[in-house]
Amino acid sequence: MRFHLPRPRLLAFGPLHVVFPMVALLLALFGYAAFQTAAQNFRLAEERRAVETEIHELRTRQAELEGLREYLLSDEYVEAVARSEFGLVYPGETEVVVDTPLSEELGRQPGERWWEVLFDR
Repeated sequence: MRFHLPRPRLLAFGPLHVVFPMVALLLALFGYAAFQTAAQNFRLAEERRAVETEIHELRTRQAELEGLREYLLSDEYVEAVARSEFGLVYPGETEVVVDTPLSEELGRQPGERWWEVLFDR
């Protein structure tokens, strides 16, 4: 009895064998491009939120500075500075200067604990 080994068949190479790998490659490329676009959109949205927050903070700061500027240009501020810094008074007013001795307040020394001040230690 003789055994016959089956003759190896050559693979049939047809158009589907070329089309399927190309389709798979194109799908992978489109998927990668879609992922990159989504990641870039996410980064841009984060950056936009950060910039909008900064704009809001800067506008708030600008409003505060404009309010301060208006106060500094007001007659009320000029009068307060003239009275406190230069001791000026309106005609008919009398300036009174109160001179008090310095009081010895309980204060902490550097490195001293708060309870040591309270309990005289």
